Amino acid sequence: MMWMTMLAYRPFLDPIPLDRYWLFLLLPLVLGVAVVYKAIKLDDLNELPRQALWLAGQIVVYMALAAAILWVITELA
Repeated sequence: MMWMTMLAYRPFLDPIPLDRYWLFLLLPLVLGVAVVYKAIKLDDLNELPRQALWLAGQIVVYMALAAAILWVITELA
């Protein structure tokens, strides 16, 4: 029984090596957040896909803008 616990996957101690691909994982995360947020806020769910894509686009643009501003600040300092 002891060997079963030794072979178990421990996500916080042995994470999956996704260091090179983490930026691509932001897009599904942003889209998921936008869909859930709009599903809660909208009265008519017929507009959900368009509204969720619009919100996801806004999130991505503002995240890129914030990253650019922080990059400029760190380069000037």
